[in-house]
Amino acid sequence: MNRNRQRLQQLFAAALELPEGMRPEFLRAECGDDRTLLERLMKLLNVDARLRNMTARTPVAGIDTLVAQLAPSASLEGSQVGPYRLRESLGHGGMGNVYRAERDDGTIVQQVAIKFVRRELLDTNTLRRFQLERQTLATLDHANIARLIDAAELADGMPYFVMDYVAGSPITEYCKRAQLGLRARLLLFRDVCAAVSYAHRNLIVHRDLKPGNILVNHQGVVKLLDFGIAKSLEVPTTAMAELTATAQRFFSPRYAAPEQLLGGPIGVGCDVYALGLLLYELLAGIGPFELEGLSAGQIERLITTVPPAAPSSRARGKAPQLINPRQLRGDLDGVVLRCLRKAASERYASVEQLEDELARYLDGRPVQAGSGHSLYRIRKFVGRHRLSAGVVSVTAVMLALAMVTLLRQNAALKHERDLSQQSLGILKDAFAAADPIRASGAEISARQILDAARARVDLVFDKRPELYAALAETIADVDLSVGRSSEAAELLERAVQAEQRAGRSPRILQRLLILHARALSGSDQLEQAQQRLNQARALSDDAPIEWDIAQGGILAFTGNTAEAIVMLEQSVHRLDGQPPSLELANSARLMLAEAYRLARDDAKALQVLDATLLWQRAELPASHPQITRARMRRVAPLRESGKREESLSEALALVDEIERAYGADTPESAFARTALGRSLDALGRNQEAVIAYRKALQVWQRSLGQDHPNALRAAFNLAYTLQLDAKTAVEAEQRYRQVLQLAASRHGPQAEIVVYYRLYLGRFLQQLGRPQEAFELLAPPGGWSGLQASSPENRNDYLNTLKALYVELECAPKPDATKSLPLLASTPRCARVAEWLRLAQV
Repeated sequence: MNRNRQRLQQLFAAALELPEGMRPEFLRAECGDDRTLLERLMKLLNVDARLRNMTARTPVAGIDTLVAQLAPSASLEGSQVGPYRLRESLGHGGMGNVYRAERDDGTIVQQVAIKFVRRELLDTNTLRRFQLERQTLATLDHANIARLIDAAELADGMPYFVMDYVAGSPITEYCKRAQLGLRARLLLFRDVCAAVSYAHRNLIVHRDLKPGNILVNHQGVVKLLDFGIAKSLEVPTTAMAELTATAQRFFSPRYAAPEQLLGGPIGVGCDVYALGLLLYELLAGIGPFELEGLSAGQIERLITTVPPAAPSSRARGKAPQLINPRQLRGDLDGVVLRCLRKAASERYASVEQLEDELARYLDGRPVQAGSGHSLYRIRKFVGRHRLSAGVVSVTAVMLALAMVTLLRQNAALKHERDLSQQSLGILKDAFAAADPIRASGAEISARQILDAARARVDLVFDKRPELYAALAETIADVDLSVGRSSEAAELLERAVQAEQRAGRSPRILQRLLILHARALSGSDQLEQAQQRLNQARALSDDAPIEWDIAQGGILAFTGNTAEAIVMLEQSVHRLDGQPPSLELANSARLMLAEAYRLARDDAKALQVLDATLLWQRAELPASHPQITRARMRRVAPLRESGKREESLSEALALVDEIERAYGADTPESAFARTALGRSLDALGRNQEAVIAYRKALQVWQRSLGQDHPNALRAAFNLAYTLQLDAKTAVEAEQRYRQVLQLAASRHGPQAEIVVYYRLYLGRFLQQLGRPQEAFELLAPPGGWSGLQASSPENRNDYLNTLKALYVELECAPKPDATKSLPLLASTPRCARVAEWLRLAQV
């Protein structure tokens, strides 16, 4: 009997939400052949229609005048209620109308919200509930709950109460408009939890938590509203039990817990469920169920029996702009789905537990949710289908599937364990091979260990390609961290081949390709790096954020800075909320700053780096390597933006700190010395700059070899500064020629970096009064291909230098040199340059 009454109430509530023209079809579909149910519903709807068009008789004497004022057709805007003047209507709640009002007594300027009982709901129970809501608000004093300011009755007995006016928007709309990232949304949601938890500690269950009742003002402060159907957790009196029963249709079905729909007992689990629904929508951009077009019965069955899909799976194509569905997998999926379990006893026992889970997630600690969730879903599945399939058979099938899954997992774990043990053995051998005793007492170095490890890894390339790929990835990652980009690129070339043979997973191959692209980019092989990124992108529909960061870096280094900045800014936003200890989050910010610097926007680069430092220092110690990297990146934009003294001061401090922490003969020291040299150069302190460059060059050559890109850059910097002093011009030329020879041998004579070094040596020879040598150096046979592949800026500088030499050596008549250049001249080299200049239209 109770079940039939609940069914009648639910269909009546659903029908009232529909336009009158759609109700007959809805009722026929829901009632089917049940004529008795259809007739009872029609009677209820007819009574409701009559009540909406007449003035209700109420138990409060003299209230009829106010009821007439509250009729839907009459506007109360401009009416005076006590010291307040009513302005526009703010909306209609479950049983009341709310207006914005202004204090109008000439003493205090104040905006408030005033709530009255809805005319069509005037009866004894509603008025008693209204009094209960006033009392509830009076007991709640919390920063995130709208405050009760005043309560009174009109002269004819009509009650009302005055509360805080919240000028804001529903929490879901606020998060969307403010484009909040994952961490910001979770922090805002925790404020909601704090308000609900406070209400629970005061023995109040809200029972109608939904976005419309949770507003966020312009200052980003959450305010919880509308305790109109709140329930006391204290033992109720008979009258109170009537007021808190679910027979009245004041809750919102879309945000109702299963026990609300079924008429079950109401406790804190009801609010935990609603908070889970809200968190689901905030994270996934969509609710757990598609309710549009469903009947009331279908909605009830969906909410009360079907476990929802994980937010990460529903979020595809729907997630907020700055949230990647992959961020939701695992912990956040588990937290939300635990809130949404059908039985209140299986949810979090309190909102405090939910708050604690989110705090653990934000702090990077493991959460408790998720364990056992698969068994929970299986149990619910069995319960729903026990009549058709039988509990025993379904359970047997589930157990069999679980056994197969466990066996596969055990096999996978054993494989991973074996892989890890073999990896550890090879690395131990590598340390042994680099042991100081076996190295004649010399101190062990990163290069020795890495080279020893590489030799042992090569032994498993043919027999165990998956082991080779796993170890090569680890070694290459370390190579990159110590500035050995070329070594990492060579190792990863073979690692990609090994992984393609092993065929473990497209994701693993994609990760290796991206890492290889990073290594190639670090060794100035940008074209090859782009090819690797293209291959990685083709392996999945959605590119991982590591791909975006690597692609942004290549775009920046190849002159596409505007496109790079857009991509890298998006990457930084996607990583919003991640801790500064995460390498990827730091890399995105530092690469964005570098893109701005390459775009000649040093002010913006400094802005990004300063913000990065604030973010890092909030959680990391001052000596953390990530902070050191960010400070190192600041030196160049400080120098280029005219803050040369500040740049020098920072570079000197970095050299001192790094050499105390890492030692003077380390890659970190070499980087710092190079930055110091450039800052000294900018201030004209060339002799001091030479000292800094010499020390950096010695470190790079000892640790990486003479032809390593880092060593070549250091030698080039030294040569450029030496040429500024006539006393060291001879050494400058020797350094230039050595750099050019080593670079051409390593990268090929037409590589972009070789063309760059050739230009500077040619200019120096021209400066020394040796134009014929400069001309011959800059115009080698076949040189156009390398020049054509250079950046536009370097190519123009190169051609303009050649053009000046072309005229100076009388390859073309001087008066006509700026107008037209003959294709044939006195020597083959002159003719070659004339053709280059014609092709470049200089």
